[in-house]
Amino acid sequence: MKTVIKNAKIYTPRGIKHGITIEDDRIIGFDESEQATREPADSQPAELEIDARGKTVVAGFHDSHMHLLGIGRMLSILRLQEARSIADIVRLGRQYIAANPDKDHIIGRGWNQDYFTDGSAIPTKDDLDRICTDRPIVLTRVCGHVGVANSKALEMAGVTRDTPNPDGGVFVRDVQGVPNGILHEAALDYVQRIFPDISEAEIEQYFRKAMDYVSALGITAVQVNDLYAANQEKVLRVLNRLDRNGELKVRVFHQFTYEDEQALEAFLRVWADSELFSDRHRLSALKLYKDGSLGARTALMRRPYRDDPTTRGVETLSDEKMKALGLIAKKYNLPLVVHAIGDGAIAQTIDVMAAINEAGNPLRSGLIHHQITDLELLRKTAKQHLHVFYQPIFLHYDMHILADRVGTELTATSYAFKTQMDLGARTSYGTDAPIEDPNPLACLYCAVTRKDLTGNPPEGFVATERVTVAEALANYSEASAYAVRMEDRLGRLDVGYYADLTILSDDPYAVEPDAIKDIQVLLTMMNGQVTFDSLGSRPRTPRVSRPRTPRVLDKTELLD
Repeated sequence: MKTVIKNAKIYTPRGIKHGITIEDDRIIGFDESEQATREPADSQPAELEIDARGKTVVAGFHDSHMHLLGIGRMLSILRLQEARSIADIVRLGRQYIAANPDKDHIIGRGWNQDYFTDGSAIPTKDDLDRICTDRPIVLTRVCGHVGVANSKALEMAGVTRDTPNPDGGVFVRDVQGVPNGILHEAALDYVQRIFPDISEAEIEQYFRKAMDYVSALGITAVQVNDLYAANQEKVLRVLNRLDRNGELKVRVFHQFTYEDEQALEAFLRVWADSELFSDRHRLSALKLYKDGSLGARTALMRRPYRDDPTTRGVETLSDEKMKALGLIAKKYNLPLVVHAIGDGAIAQTIDVMAAINEAGNPLRSGLIHHQITDLELLRKTAKQHLHVFYQPIFLHYDMHILADRVGTELTATSYAFKTQMDLGARTSYGTDAPIEDPNPLACLYCAVTRKDLTGNPPEGFVATERVTVAEALANYSEASAYAVRMEDRLGRLDVGYYADLTILSDDPYAVEPDAIKDIQVLLTMMNGQVTFDSLGSRPRTPRVSRPRTPRVLDKTELLD
């Protein structure tokens, strides 16, 4: 299928163009004239012509770390982002039960105690018991690293005064030593095992909802942490089926999590074969967790938290286990990427990476989040050529708690987007959605202005770490493609590259930086297919180009 976009302002590596021609899934040419694109007399006419009406076209946004399945699920459960007190949580919980009387368990997510306006702290089981006591409830903090369960959930999970903390987790207890319902890290997983696994039909429903949501935001590719030992058969079946049928609206690259060596080896013996996948859906990296989150005070620090000297956070995975798992991934030519937020977690992970990676880091292993750093850690990261997966949107919330958590000295060298780039490290951007909304324009705004979404502080938070618009856009496209080793065909608007692009209402290079967050997405195209359109171009249903059809779709029966 031939598609032409005309009357556009297109940012390419060779300057601004005004028209683009696409054949099936690839870009085949540009028009430099500001007049409407005209087809040469001897060429085949376009089956789809899109008038961009003078608007700006950029490479499609590629979120380098998020949870696509989590977005879809968030749209289907009790949502608590708007709660501003424990009383709000109770009210929203009761409303949810009233609207869903047949649900035999309640799962929710999104509360953040730092946004509570009444001075209340983290809710406990006693608070959730005010919602109901006849069915289990688990409500997870927005970060996903802390949750709270009601008495029924604790009872069903067998959690009592005598239950020891699981490895990498904590059952928070009252002064009598009785679990109060607050669950840190692995303790949250321990209790959530009481809930039934989501079905394959639910997984497909969640992915479809999430793809619709992110496509409307201009996103064309995502690196997702949605694949675990417990769900991998269902997830891979669903996504391979959607890929085969031409129904993927975004490219999906898996940062998959396994924490058992034998299970990881068995999984990779089957699924490391690239012939099972395509350029639209495949594995990209083994993803491990070294610590928790800053907001929950479970990020692993080298020194105690300034606002809670009783803790340095939680180490969720030992160095020995990380190294063993990373070496298995390396055997199958896959990189290791590690969730590391606190300076303690980052320091230990860098040392483990040094023991695993070859010189120059050819597999492109890296650090996800990489938030609390000093200059020494930034230099070590660059020296080892580690890729850094940043989430600039985290600044919206974290800038307001950072000094309280870690002190002013570390604050000055943390979230160091500019310094880390200047030292030579490759960095890419994402949102970690649904922890934050996946809107790339809001994320770009935070990177360029160093302000929260209300425009504060006016001078910018550690403003020396601002990046340029060009750097920010590259980190949301080219750098993300580099992380999945597809920079030769993805991440820029150039001849021979995949036709993944976004049409914007305004030019991010031309508007005031504070206005970047308000730019709207008008059209999104992935692999030559229009996946979102508010321009009214009314495309025909395109034929799907398949550079490689997955050879085998369902080999999960071969897993040990």
